[in-house]
Amino acid sequence: MNLNILLRWRKGLVLSATLFTSLLLLTVSCKKKDNLLGGNVLDQNEILNSGGIDTFSLITYTEQADSVIASNPRYALLGNYMDPEFGSVKTGFYTQVRLQGLNPSFEPGIIVDSVVLALEYVNMYGSKSTQTFEVYRVDEQMYFDSTYYNFTNLNVQPPNLVEAGFGTLELNQNKLTVVGNDTVTSQLRIRLKNSVGTDLINDKISGAFDAEFNDDDLFANNYFKGLYVKTNGTVSSSGSIGYFNLIDQDSKVTIYFTDGTGQKSFDLRINDKCASFNHVEVNNAGKYVQSVIDNPINGQTEFFAQAYKSRAIIDVPSLQNLPNNIVVHSAILYLPVQHNLNSQYSPPNTLAILNAETFELVVLANYSSSSGEYAINLRQYAQQYLAGNQTTFKLQISPSSFISSVDRVVFNGPLTTNKKKPRLVISYTEF
Repeated sequence: MNLNILLRWRKGLVLSATLFTSLLLLTVSCKKKDNLLGGNVLDQNEILNSGGIDTFSLITYTEQADSVIASNPRYALLGNYMDPEFGSVKTGFYTQVRLQGLNPSFEPGIIVDSVVLALEYVNMYGSKSTQTFEVYRVDEQMYFDSTYYNFTNLNVQPPNLVEAGFGTLELNQNKLTVVGNDTVTSQLRIRLKNSVGTDLINDKISGAFDAEFNDDDLFANNYFKGLYVKTNGTVSSSGSIGYFNLIDQDSKVTIYFTDGTGQKSFDLRINDKCASFNHVEVNNAGKYVQSVIDNPINGQTEFFAQAYKSRAIIDVPSLQNLPNNIVVHSAILYLPVQHNLNSQYSPPNTLAILNAETFELVVLANYSSSSGEYAINLRQYAQQYLAGNQTTFKLQISPSSFISSVDRVVFNGPLTTNKKKPRLVISYTEF
């Protein structure tokens, strides 16, 4: 045998023997639990590398969020629908508008051809639907740094600014939108009364509001305080809610007019300096979710989370029975949901998991449509809890877009009759 090969063979034998001895010592020195409840949901390699695997009983219920801060959301919400599990949902929004440019120049004799409020779609919840929209001019100041809640109402001026006969429109993010000769990203375009443009132009020409037209903040605070956009309140099972990006350059009020030189336009823009907030009304009356909110014990069968209204709570008091001298290899919280694949109301793509006492974010979790559940990695949080660095293992769970969506989800509770139940499975080694 070649000497180099022989030396490599002997070296490998020594390393293998050393590794075997180390594993033997580790097996003897570690106190190993025999409890393998829930082991069928873990990878076999995980089982071999752990000293114990436990599945813990969960207490599940739903808490109502009474006051939800709705200021400056990522998306404006507009529309109504009747949710078979959660009841009626009505949404609208308030927003400031600002001048396209300071001190605009308008000539006497201008003819306003049309005025359009354009809102660029980002998404929709539910299927396309036809709804009747209303727009009102806000009659009190809005402030970017103020706190507005989902139930906040501001004073508005009558009448409805939508041009008669143009308020009933289809909410449909996939509908082709053509502006002039250009095809643009899908928009909801609400025709407003020509008087909206005529009054603004005449006020500028008169010179009575020179200070406001020369200062963007004065314009937004004193002259044109904002818009309230809503539906007429009719809710049907075929309704839907549109998500709109207000600060996109194509979301704006455009005044189309003709002067002595031809056709022109002037915009009132919505930008990142504009205060805005969503007004959202959710009515769970008569639905099982309300019975869980009223009586938490009902959450053991199923429990819920709904943007702007409620958050799911999961408590694991039995986790304190684990010794604190362990290393957590894996801690996975499995949350199966009730969702018919043919339903138009899908679970949110992402959940936010918070410490229920401090409201600090623990982790984000993604939905798996293939497994029909969220698998939430809580290893770090579990280790901190067992080390005494977290005082509770009570978790608050909600859609991550809590103020920018109407996402909702129905979770199976521990006493569900469905096949999949929620479970927290922890693998660990005790020293």
